[in-house]
Amino acid sequence: MGELLVKQLRKHHIDPIRYETNGHTRQSLSIFEEASGKQLRLVLPGPIWTERQISRLLESIMVHVEEGALVVASGSLPPGVSDDFYIELNSALTRKNARMVLDTSEETLLTSVQSAVRPYAVLRMDRLEAEGLAGQAFKTPTDMVDFAQKLVHDNIAEVVVMARGPDGSVFASKTERFHVRPPKTSVLSAVGAGDSLVGGLTLALSQSKSLEEAGLLATAAASSAVQTPASSLCIRSVTEDIMKHSKLERL
Repeated sequence: MGELLVKQLRKHHIDPIRYETNGHTRQSLSIFEEASGKQLRLVLPGPIWTERQISRLLESIMVHVEEGALVVASGSLPPGVSDDFYIELNSALTRKNARMVLDTSEETLLTSVQSAVRPYAVLRMDRLEAEGLAGQAFKTPTDMVDFAQKLVHDNIAEVVVMARGPDGSVFASKTERFHVRPPKTSVLSAVGAGDSLVGGLTLALSQSKSLEEAGLLATAAASSAVQTPASSLCIRSVTEDIMKHSKLERL
């Protein structure tokens, strides 16, 4: 599976840095039910990691991280890796003056927030994750952005992004708070929407774009991704068109 994944990446002119572990690279599968339009996601656990593998992985990441980089840490952690791994990585990144964009879930998200040592550059979560963390439902975008900005003021992250599904996302920093709504569209597949949002946001921030510009690109990329089937991602021309028709409301 690992070899197949590398071959697929190289077809897109991406040369990944491989880190060898025991067992097969874990798979994430999505089953689409045509009658209902619903998707069932199966994220397989993969092999159990050893302490030595985890330590060597951290060393390998630090070798390849460039000075001042934005490092995206995305997804759940495999068996054997403790929920505070992203905290440890975020602290290690200070050696390269690098910052972390974190997009995780469940216990790893809870630990990463409650035990944070160094603020993340960006913390992103979906609505269910945000409400689970807050212990309450968000009836309005304002309620959600209030909580997002509280996390910023608590030094959890410099920027917090919370997704609202078809209603876009809210964005908060110490000085800014706004809601970006994409135009209504049909959803073919939700696979990769969150990753597209994080990708668009990180790209814009790496280009020194303003948070509002980054929020528009991120939201448009996610909206474009849901319009493509299966695991296909956002399309540049569609993303750029969605940006023109998205609405940004300062809250």
